[in-house]
Amino acid sequence: MLLRRKVYVMQQTHTLILGAGLAGLSAAYHLDGHEYLVIEKNSSLGGLCTSEEKQGFVFDQTGHWLHMRDENMQRLAAALPGLDRVTIERRAHVFSHNTITCYPFQSHTFGLPPQVIRECVLGFIRARYESDRSRPPANFYEWCMANLGEGISRHFMIPYNSKLYTVHPREFACHWCDTYIPVPTIEQVVDGALTDPEHDSAGYNATFSYPRSGGIGALPEALFSLCQPERFLFNVHPVAIDMQRRIARLASGDEIAFKTLISTIPLRDFLQLVRCGGSDRLHEAAGRMKIASVSYYNAAFKTAPAHPGHWFYIPEERFMPCRVGFYSNVHEGMVPPGCSSAYIEYTHQGPLADEGAFRSASVELLLQMGLFASADDILFMDYRLIENGYVIFHREYPEDMQMIERWCRESGVVLAGRYGRWVYSAMEDAVLDGMRAAETVRG
Repeated sequence: MLLRRKVYVMQQTHTLILGAGLAGLSAAYHLDGHEYLVIEKNSSLGGLCTSEEKQGFVFDQTGHWLHMRDENMQRLAAALPGLDRVTIERRAHVFSHNTITCYPFQSHTFGLPPQVIRECVLGFIRARYESDRSRPPANFYEWCMANLGEGISRHFMIPYNSKLYTVHPREFACHWCDTYIPVPTIEQVVDGALTDPEHDSAGYNATFSYPRSGGIGALPEALFSLCQPERFLFNVHPVAIDMQRRIARLASGDEIAFKTLISTIPLRDFLQLVRCGGSDRLHEAAGRMKIASVSYYNAAFKTAPAHPGHWFYIPEERFMPCRVGFYSNVHEGMVPPGCSSAYIEYTHQGPLADEGAFRSASVELLLQMGLFASADDILFMDYRLIENGYVIFHREYPEDMQMIERWCRESGVVLAGRYGRWVYSAMEDAVLDGMRAAETVRG
């Protein structure tokens, strides 16, 4: 019998881009005129920025709202072909103590039990005048206590973020807080305890854009339409990256030779692929990295919810989910007439222990919030999993990232995107990361 030996293929490119999410697509678009190749492990593009349709309902992978603060992002969005967008004013809320209050919690305690309001207001004032600011906070817990006070921390910040990140806030870093967590003035805290506004413009996401049709998946599709499709390989992923030879070995056995590398895949996964002198320290850093997975339901309903809020933060431990959001309250074009749709999130490390318990808890929460009169209002609930959800900033995070970024600069590797850079960031940041990565490669 004649044995046929498989012939493996060696491809060559100047810039190899790992991942075809927003950061990878943006890098490819901004490398127009330069040689590049994008490899994506999935069969489709967009990463977590994708949409699905069922029975006339359009669902995203939980809430993906496009906040555009940067002029470069605004110009790019305006130039994307076929991407008609609507601009929306945020309606975010918190559900605690059986009460729906306006977000952010720290400046909207009106309607909560009087003792809770008192603790939040007095705690904030004490923190403003009594906190030790001679040294920076060592972790998220210390940041909350120093900037928001004991009451706000205890009633919202600590329990909510414990649920979201699956670890106690003493266990993760706080370098990201100043950008994403609004700190109100004393006047705002007092006013928010006495009055109930319809909405609040505090924070980085007070307004956002969303595609008029097609869900958020229309955004990466529009960006891809400006790229060179022949430079994208799908259902392809590397199993090792030899940085000395500058070769990526694929699961198929094929290889790709490159000169520069842009990685947008989860940093922990990328570091574990690297083979080079001194890679042990990279693998050790990767071993310290943790990330929370997100289980969620895409739910469809026969009727509209009893509240117009876009999304609701759920801080209390008695409820399993940490957040509920309504696609249809953001944009009615995502559902058939008269219907509504939502996502219900629960974060965890490792596999979900009990999907049935999560489903029951989700239905119970919707009813407890008074959003629907009966479980009979539910048309269907589809379970979904985001394996890589929220980066947990471990204690050694600053030192590890300094070492990793230094190695990347020395090795001709550019990191981009929320998971590629292992940061907390939004879709706009991913697109801008890709743009900056391309600029770095072009020199």
